[in-house]
Amino acid sequence: MYVRSGGAIAASGRILAAVVLPAALLAAGCGGGGGDGGGDGEGEEEVAADCTFASDRDGGASGRAGGPAHRDDVDGDGHADVVANGWYKVPANPGTEWRNNRFVLRAAAGGPDPSAAFPLTGCYPPHGPQSQYPVGHDFSVQLTGDLDDDGYADVLVRGVRGPDGSQSRRQRILWGGPDGPVAATDLPRDADPAAAVGDFDGDGTPDLLTLAVSGGEYDMHAQPATVLRGPLDRAGGKPRGETGTDVGFGGWASVTDVAVGDFDGDGRDDLVTKATYDEEDVRFEEDMPEEVVDAALYRGTPEGLRLAGAVPGVTSGSRDGATPLVAGDFDGDGTDDIVARGWLGDAVVVYGSPEGPGGGRKAVELGRRVGLAVVVGDVNGDGTDDLATSHSPSGGEGEVAVTLGGPGGLAVAGTQVVVAQDVGAEPGLRRNADHFFGWQLYLADLDTDGDDDLVVGTFRAGDPPGKSGYWIFQGTPEGTSVADRDFVTTEDAG
Repeated sequence: MYVRSGGAIAASGRILAAVVLPAALLAAGCGGGGGDGGGDGEGEEEVAADCTFASDRDGGASGRAGGPAHRDDVDGDGHADVVANGWYKVPANPGTEWRNNRFVLRAAAGGPDPSAAFPLTGCYPPHGPQSQYPVGHDFSVQLTGDLDDDGYADVLVRGVRGPDGSQSRRQRILWGGPDGPVAATDLPRDADPAAAVGDFDGDGTPDLLTLAVSGGEYDMHAQPATVLRGPLDRAGGKPRGETGTDVGFGGWASVTDVAVGDFDGDGRDDLVTKATYDEEDVRFEEDMPEEVVDAALYRGTPEGLRLAGAVPGVTSGSRDGATPLVAGDFDGDGTDDIVARGWLGDAVVVYGSPEGPGGGRKAVELGRRVGLAVVVGDVNGDGTDDLATSHSPSGGEGEVAVTLGGPGGLAVAGTQVVVAQDVGAEPGLRRNADHFFGWQLYLADLDTDGDDDLVVGTFRAGDPPGKSGYWIFQGTPEGTSVADRDFVTTEDAG
């Protein structure tokens, strides 16, 4: 499962360093971990004491896993896990606030055991309850990848909101291990927001990309994207090295979204950036430099990111450009492709090539809108990436579409659609508009049979009805099986 995130919000560009949690705090749980204040910079955020690191249990910290880690393989067993950011109500009625449960659902033969999930909620600043649906109100971002190169994927979370609704500046890495997180490192609150994980220098070790927040149009200040070269030092959080690139063209572009993948097939991950503009669009200024584009490709090199120009199918000279969402190799040619969302929500796939994205196979419209989630994995186990997307066509009903990849690219005509009624939800006058079926999606081989399973988040289309949780649809050589499914209740996981 590949999930790549963009949309960074935080302070100006600085070197990434980390605050190591004191040993006394580690023994008690997560502790304060650096004293990061809330959105206004005041006060001290406390972390719930129910986070116990595996390194504090009998046997001590784990050693290196036996093989290379999948980017989502938190326990190092060779199979991708699902890091879910779940929400639920107790009891499930309109007057109850939403509670958060972030956990790692572990892959296992025959399917995951929810009671064996790693609970993560207590390892972060406590997320304040939500009175409204979390969709559109939870702005936290989580990234996964083996940032310290020990064979276990790590989890980085930022942007958790406190009980008063203020957004934390804290960015915390939980270091993975076979029995759960073994330690935590906080990044300083003035560090740029983490935006993506990728191997930009091609040395086989994941790097962390941070993206400074633009000052807005007409600000005319640089907006650095910094590659923090892995492995990161767990004790100090410092990278092996770093390189910075101004992706804002000196202030002419305000980058808000990124996608990462090896779009030219050279063995190094590349970066595609997307800028947004308001009604005072600086691109209409006569003195704007010719090289400024709203979406740009930056090739990964051992020396850092290098600007390679516009991205066909994504870059636009007006307001109707596309926003890159996720990357995957949907035609199996060795180059990653980009799934992007047009300004009306319609999805398009821009195929990679040795010349970069858009340089080979013609872009294809998927005939579907993307508004909730989009993920990449291998549903049928053929070695080619497949795509799962979701959107809410009416109210909050939600529907999920699975499109298989192959030598000819994504097979749009054979797209499979899964809706809440497929799992027994009864259609009503509002078509069960509070389900938000597909508000989160994941693709991972949770039963270890070689085919990625589709994990669909829902609020009230569960089993039992009215429960929030995740439907797990089994992957098969023919695609996603709606008949072979299990349900994991968010409240009970971990």
